[in-house]
Amino acid sequence: ITKTGNYGSNATPTPVTFADEMYVATTISFVAASGTTSAYLADSANLFGEKGFTTGMTIRVACSASDTNDGDFTIASGGVSRGEILLSSSDSLTTQSAAVAGTVTISRVIYKPSISTGCAFCGSLNSK
Repeated sequence: ITKTGNYGSNATPTPVTFADEMYVATTISFVAASGTTSAYLADSANLFGEKGFTTGMTIRVACSASDTNDGDFTIASGGVSRGEILLSSSDSLTTQSAAVAGTVTISRVIYKPSISTGCAFCGSLNSK
């Protein structure tokens, strides 16, 4: 059987990335790692705990007024409280106030497999 389609070098379809918006606010600031303390996001409105963020979740951050801290980050174990999201030790941020960051959008990053259809017996699979 020969498979055709967008399977990459290891014959596995490339996952598709989606960003599910979870929280938009002008009250979020960024704090760089210092000593043994990892980088973290701070929310003066104390709403992180209510928004469904969880340990190990990959989040995507986008700031309207500055792209300094834009990117994908992983929430550390036990890293969610009402006012802070502690990031994994491998993530880094630049200290930035909420006023400089502007409106901050935080989304959950979701990876879904690329589903294939076709006839496995006739040797054709079409990636979607």
